[in-house]
Amino acid sequence: MSGSQPSRILVVGAGFVGAAVGAAMSARGVEAVLVDIPTHPWLADRDAAASASLLELLDGTDAVAVVNAAGRLRGTDDEMVAANTAFPEWLVDTLRGRPVRLVHLGSAAEYGDPGGPDPIPESAPCRPSGIYGESKHAGSRHVLDARAEGLDAVVARGFNLVSSSLPPSSPLAQWLADVGRLPPQGGTIEVWEADTVRDYILLADLARSVAALADPDVEVPPVVNLCSGVGLRYGDIVDAMVAAAGRTATVASLHQGGIMTVVGDNTLLRERFDVHPEMSIDQLVANAGLDAGVAS
Repeated sequence: MSGSQPSRILVVGAGFVGAAVGAAMSARGVEAVLVDIPTHPWLADRDAAASASLLELLDGTDAVAVVNAAGRLRGTDDEMVAANTAFPEWLVDTLRGRPVRLVHLGSAAEYGDPGGPDPIPESAPCRPSGIYGESKHAGSRHVLDARAEGLDAVVARGFNLVSSSLPPSSPLAQWLADVGRLPPQGGTIEVWEADTVRDYILLADLARSVAALADPDVEVPPVVNLCSGVGLRYGDIVDAMVAAAGRTATVASLHQGGIMTVVGDNTLLRERFDVHPEMSIDQLVANAGLDAGVAS
């Protein structure tokens, strides 16, 4: 971004993802204004007054882009739809006709079961299952429909995050807690399905990706996968956590089935936006807050 005055970005949602995006913006010399929904309750109303307030904030900060980092991972069906579907719908309606870019954080859960181990490109069909994936996909559809009608917008589909501050709903957080509870003589850690393979991306890499997409001087496609392109097996992750903590444990697979492999294709991210996420078992363990987990 260029100009005599620093560009500003509005980041809606000031949780751990929004805060990381703000830090990534600062590293690019861009001022990020974080809008925390709990401290701006008008956002949750999604009415005309809320739209007027958001536009006033947008004009007051001269922001050139809005990042939607708001949403829910868990909740009732109504709560999930309100946060993941109705909120982005309201947001795109509010921003229509404005010379501002919208970067909407979607989810790999929108793809559902890819039906095999091949990396998933952005062109893959979406077949979400469960309220989280379904509500996220419906929200992304609103953004993509608005783009087709002229809004400068992109859906950034984030895959599984690795961070030292993980929500309790993350399997990584659960495994870290389980490692922390292991007795000195060792024990057993149960895993839903040990052969499950997922694509993990460091929070810092995801935030840098979002920052790159928020630059209005750079053309963006409708959807970009934010992923490492590396598939890691659940059982191997837990084994590495146990070893790094200096403990001993047996991994017991509950063999509950589910979608076995979800790995993303990050060609667009690497080739068009020069962001090259890296991931390995060692990197995951080193960045997943192992010390906090073991101390719990």
